[in-house]
Amino acid sequence: MPLFGGYKANKLKPQLKMAVTRFTIASNKKSALMKQQIREIAKLLAEDPPKEEKARIKAEALIRDDDTVEAYELLQLSCELLSERLNLITHSKECPADILSTV
Repeated sequence: MPLFGGYKANKLKPQLKMAVTRFTIASNKKSALMKQQIREIAKLLAEDPPKEEKARIKAEALIRDDDTVEAYELLQLSCELLSERLNLITHSKECPADILSTV
């Protein structure tokens, strides 16, 4: 029995490519916001007296956003791998070992 009711390769490949594009856009958007947050943190620390607590809170949010961007990149790579190997997956009875962790 196919996993989740099976899939259609001719529909899956464009969806994977679209997901890669969306992850790229989301990653670029987050990265631009992160650069702006870094500037804000620098301004908070440059003030007299420095607002260290607010800067610390913003830095923690920045770290979470950085982790999110890294997760987007991992998902993007997984989608690209599946898209490229879709023909191999379609023609084999069992999932290839190198793709197993991605699937």
